[in-house]
Amino acid sequence: MTETLSFPPQRLEKIVNAMRRTTIIVAGDCMIDEYFWGDVDRISPEAPVPVVAVESVSRRLGGAANVVQNLSKLGVRTHLIAVCGTDENGVTLGGMLREIGCSAEGLFRSPHRPTSIKTRIIARHQQVVRADRELIADLDEDECAALTDSFDRFHGHADGVIIADYGKGVVSPALAGRIMKKCAEKNTFTAIDPKERSIHLYRGASVITPNLKEAHTLAGVPYRHCSDEEINALGWKIIDIYNTCYLLITLSERGMALFCRDGQQFTRLPTVAQKVFDVTGAGDTVISVFTAAIAGGATPPEAAFLANHAAGLTVAQLGTVSVGPEELLAACA
Repeated sequence: MTETLSFPPQRLEKIVNAMRRTTIIVAGDCMIDEYFWGDVDRISPEAPVPVVAVESVSRRLGGAANVVQNLSKLGVRTHLIAVCGTDENGVTLGGMLREIGCSAEGLFRSPHRPTSIKTRIIARHQQVVRADRELIADLDEDECAALTDSFDRFHGHADGVIIADYGKGVVSPALAGRIMKKCAEKNTFTAIDPKERSIHLYRGASVITPNLKEAHTLAGVPYRHCSDEEINALGWKIIDIYNTCYLLITLSERGMALFCRDGQQFTRLPTVAQKVFDVTGAGDTVISVFTAAIAGGATPPEAAFLANHAAGLTVAQLGTVSVGPEELLAACA
């Protein structure tokens, strides 16, 4: 059954304020989200496709870098463990990270791969096409060693670790194995945004935050629309398989489902989004806010409540966006 959770505003404000005193490491595939904004008033004579008259171009942090953006907007100190190219876009990415107060020390500039860029052409608030420029390949030995060294250097001061896996190769078995091992040894809260090819690496994580399709993959069952009862069964199966403390399944317009292994607690949170323009980056917002809230002393239901409201704000805007503390608290109120 879907539950309407409610928490005292003073308690939520205390948690959000405490986030500013935390440090979180984000490891994963980072990229630049590029947007061409314009309008369409004719079809091309060369092919039956719209001609977009570009009016402006913008660039935003994407992938694991968008997770960092979300955390930084909340006041969390962040360290990014990722790879980019030695190209001009890599320089741009480093500069964008420094602009939001994130150190680029853990960003390894590899001569063997380009900086990942996803270019979206938007006309009249609708995405026309997306073009990806990237290399999908596991880290080589030098890349893995560099990221491992960076993680080891930052880990001693971290209140939490987020692995943002987009299936591009940074979350390789060697790197993920090292991170999971170190976090288990020091009992560091570990949050996973999963992808199919690496699911065997996630056992023992503190929380996994799949969408419904990814949840089916984690459980090893065919994807289909589920009732609340079926989601309940699916969630406990994943908890058992991966021995995770918590599971937070995002359900798009249906909200979220939170599972807590201790006490066998299952909570369904209805969506709070008033309108949905774009779900790009919503998963990044969820894992960022949930992890930061836990690091700030929240209970899992409190953390899920905050993450649900943050996601409701991000899907109401086009492109990857992040939410500030005041905006988040206002939405919760």
